[in-house]
Amino acid sequence: MTIPGIAKIGACLLIPVVGASSQTFRPVYPTLNEPLIAPVDPPLRSEAAQHDLQLAGDYMAGRGVPKSAESAAYWYKKAADSGDPSAQTMLGFLYLTGVGVRPDDVEAFKWFARASGSGYQPAKLNLAVMYMQGQGVARDAALGVHMLQDLAAKRNSMAEDYLGIAYYTGMGVNIDHSLAAKWFARAARQHNAEGEFDMGLLESSTADHPRDLARAAAYFRSSAHAGFVPAMHSLGLVLVYHPQLPQKPDEAEKALVTASRAGYWRSSVLLGIMARDGKGRTADKAEAFRWFLIAAGQGGAEAEKLVAHDLDEGRAALDAAVQAQQQQQADAWVKQYGAKITFVFGDRFRNQAFPLAEIREPLSLTTLN
Repeated sequence: MTIPGIAKIGACLLIPVVGASSQTFRPVYPTLNEPLIAPVDPPLRSEAAQHDLQLAGDYMAGRGVPKSAESAAYWYKKAADSGDPSAQTMLGFLYLTGVGVRPDDVEAFKWFARASGSGYQPAKLNLAVMYMQGQGVARDAALGVHMLQDLAAKRNSMAEDYLGIAYYTGMGVNIDHSLAAKWFARAARQHNAEGEFDMGLLESSTADHPRDLARAAAYFRSSAHAGFVPAMHSLGLVLVYHPQLPQKPDEAEKALVTASRAGYWRSSVLLGIMARDGKGRTADKAEAFRWFLIAAGQGGAEAEKLVAHDLDEGRAALDAAVQAQQQQQADAWVKQYGAKITFVFGDRFRNQAFPLAEIREPLSLTTLN
């Protein structure tokens, strides 16, 4: 009896949202400049460090300069060497993910430890994650939980959400689903997108928690509004299969299209099902065929296997010219929006802490029904 996708800790950071085997904590994604989770006393920053960080952010985003993760990493390293804790945390994040540098968990741990010494909360959150995952350091889940508890006492919402996962899964603590719900709720009250997503899972698909789909949709909606891609998919799924719930016209389809643009292929599959079966809209075989092609292009072998029958039916029902047109449009979509998610908050960094593990799965029809 689990929250869908909440399971043991994984070892990845910037990973695609994948199938049901991806279950656990997520990285906390960095912003290009200032962290979302700020320390109680923000660090004073020298003019030189501010200059270096501005250039790093410009290269990472391609603002006025060619987009280059390698150049961004160079300037983050300069600011980190000057002692700036946010730059040190960002550099650790890059070493974890292999963005602009060669992946190196030990080097990442070193930079997080330096930043944590300044009392910088995102860095301490990252250290807790690394201890719990045994990533770049010997695994010590109990120490990681202790660090999370210290951060949660300071009302760090991400630490609250991770404590919820720890209590739900029994990582470093005894399993206690009531305490897990408490920590998820605390994170959600601070409008933490992951906490809201987890509350949506509790309210919609967890056997040992009262089911309230209207509340679940509200949590997913708020999380999706913050840009959290798994919540977009879950919101679309709940609204499509429970049309009696309060919703704006085309809200489900818009949420799913946004998730597909972020590279989440399961949303592309659901959009294909909607067009195929006329759920909440007029049925359109050609459009359904296009969405199934997009899903296959985004999700690789797993997606191709899932949509193979629908693609075969589309090829049997549509003439060659229509198939070619839809294939061309699908190829253009995948080329523009990428074949997989790089960051779970759309295609952008969110803050300078990384998650305790892989992404928890959004709702599926099997968990929703």
